[in-house]
Amino acid sequence: MRKIFEGIVNFMEENGSIQSEYKDVYIFALQTIVVYAFNIGTGVVIGVFMKEFLYCMIFLAAFILLRQEAGGYHAPGWKSCYFLSCGILVLTLLWIKEEFIYQTYITMIAALVAGIGIFLFAPLEDKNKPLEEEEKKALGKKARIIVVTELVVGMVFLMVNKKV
Repeated sequence: MRKIFEGIVNFMEENGSIQSEYKDVYIFALQTIVVYAFNIGTGVVIGVFMKEFLYCMIFLAAFILLRQEAGGYHAPGWKSCYFLSCGILVLTLLWIKEEFIYQTYITMIAALVAGIGIFLFAPLEDKNKPLEEEEKKALGKKARIIVVTELVVGMVFLMVNKKV
């Protein structure tokens, strides 16, 4: 896959679209785009297969938005990250799909506990992505705004719809 990206970037360089000193940045960007597209595509397939497409898209949007700002666990490799992410998505959709007594209350309590944890501790660093103090402050503020917004919107939907 890297060879394909290198070919694309070399072509862009030959046409004067990019400067040679930024080739590695463009290769990384192309890899990132493909990984995101593949992961979102997998999410769409899972949502369609489980007949929960709308809830799948809502979850992915909320999760991706929050995860980018709040940080968190980084799996040791892309395969374990991919399968862990798919597992989380499937479990979330199974939770939504099955209805049982007190489900709404359990969901609200779990969301509040997780939200408070994110509010207090975000952003979480990773050894591969250390953060400067200013970055921590900026990302922490964004993460808190996102988590509070998602909690409020989620709680309203839970109370109104008993499912979102």
